[in-house]
Amino acid sequence: MGMPASASRPTRPALLRVAAGVVAVALAVIPGVGGTASAEADTGPRAPRSRFVEVPSSPGGTGTVRIDTDLYLPTSVPAPAVLLAHGFGQTKADLEPEARRLQGAGYVVLAYSARGFGRSTGRIGLDSLDGEVPDARALVDVLAREPAVRSRDGDPVVGVVGASYGGALALMLGATDPRIDAVVAGITWNDLAQALDPVSSGRVRGSQPERLFKSAWAARLFGTGAAGSSDPCSRFTAQLCTLYRTLVTGGSLTDADLALLQRSSPSTVLSGMTAPTLLIQGLQDSLFGLDQADVNRRQIRAAGATVRVDWFDGGHDGDGIAGTEQATEDWLAATLQHGSSPMRRFEYDVPASTTSFAGHRVASRYPGLDGSVRPLFLPLGDAEQTVVNPPGGQPAAVTSLPGIAVDSDVGIAANGLLAPRNPPGQAARFVSSPLRTSVVLAGTTWVRIQVTPVRAVEQDVVLFGQLAALTGTASRTLPGGVAPIRVHVPAGGATIGVALPATTWRFAAGDRIALTVRTTDSQFLGSTTPAAFRVSTGGAIVLPRLTTQSSGAGVGQPTRATLWRIGGLLAILLLLLIGAAVVGRRRARTARSAEGAGASAPPLRVRGVTKRFRSGFVAVDDVSFTVERGQVVGLLGENGAGKTTTMRMVLGLARPDAGTIEAFGAAVVPGAPVLRRIGCFVEGPGFLPHLSGRRNLRLFWAATGRPRRDARMEEVLAIADLGDAVRRRVGGYSQGMRQRLAIAQAMLGMPDLLVLDEPTNGLDPPQIVALRGVLRRYGESGRTVIVSSHLLGEVELTCSHLVVMSHGRVVASGPVAEVAGGTDELLVEVDDPREAVEALQQLGVDAVEPAGADAVRVRPGAVPAAAVVGALVRAGVAVSDVHRERHLEDAFLDLIGDAGATR
Repeated sequence: MGMPASASRPTRPALLRVAAGVVAVALAVIPGVGGTASAEADTGPRAPRSRFVEVPSSPGGTGTVRIDTDLYLPTSVPAPAVLLAHGFGQTKADLEPEARRLQGAGYVVLAYSARGFGRSTGRIGLDSLDGEVPDARALVDVLAREPAVRSRDGDPVVGVVGASYGGALALMLGATDPRIDAVVAGITWNDLAQALDPVSSGRVRGSQPERLFKSAWAARLFGTGAAGSSDPCSRFTAQLCTLYRTLVTGGSLTDADLALLQRSSPSTVLSGMTAPTLLIQGLQDSLFGLDQADVNRRQIRAAGATVRVDWFDGGHDGDGIAGTEQATEDWLAATLQHGSSPMRRFEYDVPASTTSFAGHRVASRYPGLDGSVRPLFLPLGDAEQTVVNPPGGQPAAVTSLPGIAVDSDVGIAANGLLAPRNPPGQAARFVSSPLRTSVVLAGTTWVRIQVTPVRAVEQDVVLFGQLAALTGTASRTLPGGVAPIRVHVPAGGATIGVALPATTWRFAAGDRIALTVRTTDSQFLGSTTPAAFRVSTGGAIVLPRLTTQSSGAGVGQPTRATLWRIGGLLAILLLLLIGAAVVGRRRARTARSAEGAGASAPPLRVRGVTKRFRSGFVAVDDVSFTVERGQVVGLLGENGAGKTTTMRMVLGLARPDAGTIEAFGAAVVPGAPVLRRIGCFVEGPGFLPHLSGRRNLRLFWAATGRPRRDARMEEVLAIADLGDAVRRRVGGYSQGMRQRLAIAQAMLGMPDLLVLDEPTNGLDPPQIVALRGVLRRYGESGRTVIVSSHLLGEVELTCSHLVVMSHGRVVASGPVAEVAGGTDELLVEVDDPREAVEALQQLGVDAVEPAGADAVRVRPGAVPAAAVVGALVRAGVAVSDVHRERHLEDAFLDLIGDAGATR
């Protein structure tokens, strides 16, 4: 710890780089995981200008903190600026190589030592909204006053770049300072409490999962922060010291502790992000896994900002962020130099058992951790095994050390340390049969395990799950770390659903997959109570795979100029409603007359609508469709298809250049009276964070000028199912709670037409199921719903009709079954059709027959699809895919593919 990262790996061609955009020396949370030192540009860079910047020690406080800064000026000014944030335990001196490189690329660079590090004063608050984040905003003020910094519309053109500790700072600054024009954040966290004290990856139905403290990483963190002092807490805030002592002594996080960590978490503020953001996360990372970047992406996307995620074969346990320098420059050049929309493709490294089999891949879109993938159901050995937790939890298995990956069965670390990986009696291993073809794993793997206490008493169970690839006699642990499992099981045992850490790996034909379940792990503060458990698997492991993936140059061609960003749509709509409300009785009489005239007219009729931007780009091209009463209509299309622009015109937020839009027979134009019959939720919700959820809804409704009783407040709150949270400040809401409050706002007054853009963002599966029923009932009551979503399976279950757009045009519309080509037949892809036919004939399906060399066609009759898959897995047949003969996803991909081919 404390040493710089190893030399940089050779960079790939620009279109094949990990678009990670994290600078090489914006160091990781722990020193020694930093970036690489690049050669200085040969343009004769100027020496940096050093100065201290005084900032308030706390918001509203009287004391000050001095921040040590270096300003690097390029040879040609004015120029865009970059604020460089360092990794934990580092200073501005560690940023010099990267600052020099960006200076040579034509940027004004401001590097600094965060409070509590180097010569900067103050106490470490772990990127607190009450300390480090306001400090960074003050540094943006410095750049705004600097004559060498280019300005745009009166504000400085500035981006912020950092990794791990610096990455969280970059995200939080970008979300709280509207002057930030670009963000690059790598190997960092979303929720600091979840990162250091994660919730169990295992679930028992009906029970509340508990947390497991990453004691090894936390000790390293506080040890590094206290370097040079006899007191491990001397450089941290008093609140953080108290929290650390609580956790290391086995205590649990209190509400106050969680609130403190939320002040250091991007999750608290990402709803305010507007800057284009590049996220990069490392596969070799037991501290901040791919799940942290995935949540960051979802929250940034919900806020309406451009966001891109890439996975690379590095991280806190690997080579830091080496090899990602060019991607940073590409992102900064697009956003700061050219003001254009950067490419949003997804790039990811794929490790393998042999270097020649590993590779780098490019996909057109980010797949998520468990969505947009076709899983492989692979049978696992299910023989019951007994594992023992030793007294005191020692000796513990060593799967990694903070900042050092441990590989091979004997636990040989990269630095030569030797440690037993699986102490005797502590581990159970379940191995699959050999794979018949090559498989690329990408995402979160799922498995069910059965755990039964040897002593027939209910008790807490602490286990750790990890995957490995077996090639012949060699074993390679998959990157991503372990899955901590802490649940309470009854005396008779319980089935636990386990989500293994998200990762990528390429398995060769003949490889086997091994699941190891241990009772101890040196990374975590596990159980000290001696116990024994019988462990078995549910018979199959579910491996996610990408639906489309490719590699090589020529993939991911530059995108068209960025579409107009949608910012604060609800606020704009609020102003429109206020204007409509104060027009007076004459406008009200006109509105009532229009409603009467449109009683028999469809809720929405779009005819020949075209929208062309000033750049000449045609976003919507001669679009026509009609939405009838009682329909729940799904609006589908790839990114850039024109969905959001169409929605803006339907809501009167933009005027078409040609064509007409009518709602209930009345023309839709900005301020039209008919707009009060339309409720909407487009992009991210906009609420006043210091007010309660109920108060926000009341203010919104009051602004419409309509009677309070017409809001039907209690009815919509019941639909949103916010419970007591509606009385709490919105600033403390989770993303899912904000989403539900936004849906409730759209439903106020129970409008005749409800328009929702990505309403399931931030909702958990039970909430998504509940929302599905809400939308169906809404349509059955005679009202109409238009919903845009990227979850094709959910659209298929929710909607009655579809409108599919591609490249600005409607390529299909009609009932879901008609567009998808519905059928009651299943196509099941298997490794052995003959055995599959025999197994399903015994199950009693109506009909089953081979469909080529690797599939069977099944007419299940009354047998559920889940039972079909279960029967095959029990028979030892590997199932790689199950879908209807003609599925909505297949139809959608065909439609947009055909549309693209005709452009």
